[in-house]
Amino acid sequence: MLQHNPMRWLSAAVVVLVVLGGLSFFPRSSKPGSKETDWWLAPPSAWAAPINAALATIKGATCREQTQIVDADGSAHLSSTWHRFYVSRDSYRRDIYDGDFFREIQWYTPDGGDMLQTSVRFDTKSYTVLRHGGRFGEEDPVERIRFYVALLDKAGRQLGRTAIDGHECVGFEIHASKYGSNPDTWIDRIWFDVRTRLPIRIERAGRPVTGDTTRTFASIQDQFDYSPVLPEDTFAPSIPSGFINAHPDELRRLQSAPSR
Repeated sequence: MLQHNPMRWLSAAVVVLVVLGGLSFFPRSSKPGSKETDWWLAPPSAWAAPINAALATIKGATCREQTQIVDADGSAHLSSTWHRFYVSRDSYRRDIYDGDFFREIQWYTPDGGDMLQTSVRFDTKSYTVLRHGGRFGEEDPVERIRFYVALLDKAGRQLGRTAIDGHECVGFEIHASKYGSNPDTWIDRIWFDVRTRLPIRIERAGRPVTGDTTRTFASIQDQFDYSPVLPEDTFAPSIPSGFINAHPDELRRLQSAPSR
């Protein structure tokens, strides 16, 4: 089983503004006044303002999330299980696929001071409802991103400008040990659209695979949409008629038990 926190795709987004030892990694443009002298080339003290201005426009977002397994020899492959992830100001949802098969929906919605997780499994025709104390760390994704503005001087290196899904991007890398009690082998890489100042691709690499010391995994988020047009019931849990209230593991145990 992979060690995975269900809602951390936004958490690293602003740790990527790079100053190390007071020296900027960004080259100065030879074309003053052109688009080359844009926000990522500004003095570090000015970087937070355009990022926060862009974040202020976000009311919701969607993205794809995949898991990449890295073997001991360095070879990598994507897991067949992947997620479509939806985020609003106070709720979020995961649509989970095994290849092309739509296996499960997980809704996370506020309930008083807690968070309810409602999971519907289409493979076992079952559902579960779990209560998480507090706000489960997910009250407002934009506010969580702003928290990381305080870490502008923690990132390690610039990944350079590149095109990703038709967007001109600038990328950065940071070791997760810089913003928590994490191993230095945990590395986050983030690419921003140079026009919108919003993340286009986020990689959280070097995480351990539970029970397997020879492999690591990376969580990759891409295909971001910051202006999604979603049905009104996107974050409203819906349990299909006839589905059983039981954990899938319990259903499998009952199904595999010998008949009497």
